[in-house]
Amino acid sequence: MNEKDKLDVIRINTDAWQHDLAKSTQVEKVNIEIFPLVPETHPALKRMMPNFDFNNPPVDPNKFASSLVETCKRHNGLGLSANQCGYEYRVFVMGSGDDYVAFFNPVIVWSSEETLKMEEGCLSFLDLFLNIERPARIKVVYQDYAGETKEAEFTGLTARCFQHELDHMNGIVYTHHAKPLSLQMAIKKRSKLTEKRRKLQKQLMSKVKNVSKQMAGLR
Repeated sequence: MNEKDKLDVIRINTDAWQHDLAKSTQVEKVNIEIFPLVPETHPALKRMMPNFDFNNPPVDPNKFASSLVETCKRHNGLGLSANQCGYEYRVFVMGSGDDYVAFFNPVIVWSSEETLKMEEGCLSFLDLFLNIERPARIKVVYQDYAGETKEAEFTGLTARCFQHELDHMNGIVYTHHAKPLSLQMAIKKRSKLTEKRRKLQKQLMSKVKNVSKQMAGLR
């Protein structure tokens, strides 16, 4: 994300949380929950997410968004939607490093005629990379984690990430945008990558066992 795209950054140690901690006589570490990712066959990935009701929120929006951020970081992602973790709320986060933005009830109000084709991956589809064509520039409206309505304009990778995550909100995954032949080729390549990873993991486990045996022999 570039400087103009850095909006409403979620800071994990928010003022509200710091205030709560200050009221305690004993300082406690704030633990932010890391969500498990659902498998790619999970029904939540195929459902339209209902709007997040700030008048009667199903969860604390700040804490929930913070958990999404930390989960996204854990998996080295650029974006993550609530339903990728099995929660049917209309919210996703995107960003990098320590700078993330939470988008509640996001809507694209304009998109350019110019399109770009770029390779996309997804945390819900490990090792599956597809060339997807999307509008190069978009204008959006959303609510931040405090429920305030915001407007923004995105280009390039930020625009692509927003569109990818918004698709999740509508029960659409990126494989739906791929041509059948391209999808078949990507699936074959994915199988090879998965098998390679398994072999590497097996080799690593074997080395760990050998080291353990050697260490046991020195006792």
